[in-house]
Parts: sequence; structure tokens; C-alpha cells
Amino acid sequence: MGSETTYACDLATPADVEGGIAALAEEVWGWCEKTGTFGRTVTGKVKFADFHQVTRSRTSSLPVTSRPELARISRELVQGVFPLPKAVRLLGVTISDFDNVDERRPDQISLEFG
Repeated sequence: MGSETTYACDLATPADVEGGIAALAEEVWGWCEKTGTFGRTVTGKVKFADFHQVTRSRTSSLPVTSRPELARISRELVQGVFPLPKAVRLLGVTISDFDNVDERRPDQISLEFG
């Protein structure tokens, strides 16, 4: 379980994908700061227009504790799909594998739609 943010889009260039991943990492970092929860595993997800999905993750020995570190790792994970074989439909960034998680706090971000 962890904090995941996804973004539905139609992106055709590596620069667009990196920009989308940077925005998602920013949202995930905001959740980390708000909850005071920092994870060791960062996962990047790329789903193409034909719904083929590529997911990559990296686990560190220590929690990710800075915005630039989360952004760098997220970007490096998705760079493995370059050059893009087709347009990207969805991007995602997840942080998980939390240290010292307070049992009273939910492990997953809750989005209210109304």
C-alpha cells in the first residue's frame, strides 16, 4: 500500500512524459509532507494508447526524504521507455514501503470527488 497519483493524458514526446512525471511526483511529495510519511519504494507507471503498461520500481535502503530525490527517481524510472513506441495514455507515480507507519493513519491517499 502507498500513495499513488495518476494522470490520464495523450503524450507523444519524452519531454511531455518527463513533465507529467514531475507533476505527479510533486503531488505525491505533497502527500508525504502532509502526512509525515516517507517510503523507500518509488514506482513509475506508463500506460500506452494501446493499453500496454510498463511499471518500474526502485527500493532504497532508506526512505526518500526530499522532493528532488523523489522527482529524480521517478524520472529515471520512466526514462527506460524512451524512445516512445507510441503515445502515452496514463502516467503514475507511487511511493510505498513506509518506515514506522502509524497504525491509525491510512496507508493510501484518499481522493474526494463531489
